[in-house]
Amino acid sequence: MQRNCRIRIALRYFCTPCGRDTQASLAVQSRDYSMERRQEATAKIHDSTNSFFNYTSGRWLYNKHLRLSERQLYFNINELCHVVAKSVGLPHTDIVLVTKLVEGGSYRIFEATFRNGLKAIARLPYPCTVPREYGVASEVATMEFLRMHGIPIPKILDWSSSASNQLGSEYIIMERVPGRELADTWHTMTFKERMAVVEKIVDIERILFGIRFPASGSLFFKGSLDPDVKSVDMPDGIKSEMSLLPIADLVSAPIWKSSEEVLKEVGEREILWLQRYGEKRYPREPFYRELYHDQKVDPQVQIQHLLDYLKVAPHLVPKVEQLNIPTIRHPDLSPSNILISDSGDITGIIDWQHATILPIFLQAKIPKHFQNYGDDDFENLRRPRLAEDFASMTSSDKEVEMERYRRRQVHYFYLGYTSDLNKAHFHAMGKHNLVLRNQLYDTAGRPWEGDNTSLQAQLIKTVAEWSEIASPEDNCPVRYSPAEIEECLDRDAKQNRVNEQMQQVRDFIGINIDGLVPNEEFESARARAELIKNELAEGADTDEQRREFDRIWPFQDHEEID
Repeated sequence: MQRNCRIRIALRYFCTPCGRDTQASLAVQSRDYSMERRQEATAKIHDSTNSFFNYTSGRWLYNKHLRLSERQLYFNINELCHVVAKSVGLPHTDIVLVTKLVEGGSYRIFEATFRNGLKAIARLPYPCTVPREYGVASEVATMEFLRMHGIPIPKILDWSSSASNQLGSEYIIMERVPGRELADTWHTMTFKERMAVVEKIVDIERILFGIRFPASGSLFFKGSLDPDVKSVDMPDGIKSEMSLLPIADLVSAPIWKSSEEVLKEVGEREILWLQRYGEKRYPREPFYRELYHDQKVDPQVQIQHLLDYLKVAPHLVPKVEQLNIPTIRHPDLSPSNILISDSGDITGIIDWQHATILPIFLQAKIPKHFQNYGDDDFENLRRPRLAEDFASMTSSDKEVEMERYRRRQVHYFYLGYTSDLNKAHFHAMGKHNLVLRNQLYDTAGRPWEGDNTSLQAQLIKTVAEWSEIASPEDNCPVRYSPAEIEECLDRDAKQNRVNEQMQQVRDFIGINIDGLVPNEEFESARARAELIKNELAEGADTDEQRREFDRIWPFQDHEEID
């Protein structure tokens, strides 16, 4: 789960019978004072501006009203206390404190503390989190299934995949496992401690890669599925009440029993969406516009690229059967999703919302937060070392070098331990042609946002490496003219440069991809955004160009097209 900021907002006086203040006995001086506090608490419960209902962990530099509305969730706070208390077998009057602990990318997380010191966690998804119902149901089934296989995952105490309840929201109640986020301790760890943690992470992945499934898809409890939904039962001896279901179009899509079905599904899904909802539009990235001659982009062009992808898809299936084994993997193995104890043991791995079972050749990659591609040490497989002149560097340069050193370390040791402990994963990662297949599959599955270049460019690159991918007897089913290839790859290169430049601008301003910045850094980030905007605008040759630049500047309020 993405975490933006750790906050602790205490909520007292809410989880009480008839509005009674659980803390009042320590502070009540008169009946009138007690009544006043009760009335104040009741008002807070129903106040739509209550921080429990709203995102408060940061501020957006632009389109703030959209982001806040997506994350505003009004729910029954008293009912939350009842649900949490019931899940642990205690009366709700034993809850002494409820805290909004974390606000992530998809969930708002609360912690309930009881008189006896017991703590429980409640996760409530934002209204913008999709898929509704099935997302919660699949995450719960996945967590319980993997916990049975020895993966350190918090125990689910209660859950609901429907918002049609007294609480007014879907929810997951789980035990509070001990430990801190790896993200909070990584920078203070010694070299040996980092090595030990990486080894434990790889060993957990070894367990995941060793679990066998009858097909690709997502895990569900049978009771959470509609009767007419097609699914595949898990083998006897695993858990009889569990089923496998595909991710997309949950109501009607068949289960993915082969790698070819998996590959084709993403293309068919995107074509169907474009045929139903696709309209001409400008690219989501404003600085792509001049690459398309400032004209709206036609979705029919993307549909043709997707049809080309579907022709190529059957040839992407590896001939080696071991590379087609359905495999489950954590979707975002970032340090903020890994909890460790003071002794360095992994006590919990959280946020399994988008965990998917896919053929191993599509799962084989270094987790994003452990990657350090393009570094000389990685390319030459050298053991990471600090720069020789580290001692004489300035403080700021030392900080940059230490971060580079840590990234080298985690990449190097992740590969090393994977080669020893998880050979199936290492074998798949080491095949260049699997990387090409992965890239094409990932690009084909991206939602269309006015980019008619990336998929065709990836198809062209795949065709150029056809002998590395397909069997000698397989003829490539798509062809592109030299002029078409040159034009597409040139535009793709320019788009990639725009992407790099925009990321550099975001890094300078201090915002993420959505424009989010920590509360305490908002004013300075806004000042930096204005500064770099003015500097870039000076490059315009005419007043008309300056006005156009001001109009398409992405770091300001603007219309968004879904």
